[in-house]
Amino acid sequence: MANVEAKTTYLVIRTPEKSFYEGPVEEVLLETPEGQIGILPGHMVMAAAVTAGSMSFKVKGKWLNAFLSEGFVEIDQYKVAILADTAEWPEEIDVNRARRAEERARERLQGQLSHEEYIRSRAALQRAFARLKVSNMKNG
Repeated sequence: MANVEAKTTYLVIRTPEKSFYEGPVEEVLLETPEGQIGILPGHMVMAAAVTAGSMSFKVKGKWLNAFLSEGFVEIDQYKVAILADTAEWPEEIDVNRARRAEERARERLQGQLSHEEYIRSRAALQRAFARLKVSNMKNG
């Protein structure tokens, strides 16, 4: 659990396929529908949706970056638990695949779409942009 004296909170990131990260962190930054939030040890209790985008967290004074897709975050004074559809380190991102996904989403957005198709295409475009952004980040 979190050690408030040491100024850490416990971060758990899970996807349906794997446990992506688990350990003490000093700070977490992630994207929500309302914008980016920062989480420090002792944060108030809350739950929020997570949108596709970059996330960062500080471990022993060094920032680690990752891509997170849609999901949820649950926060209390001692723990931050994130459940996301996908989580990837920058070096795990297939840049060519992300570029192709961006192109496909842009093409779909040029055509006549139902409201649902439009929402899906915008989400696909957002995920592609986020993956490309994170793929250029370095960790440590």
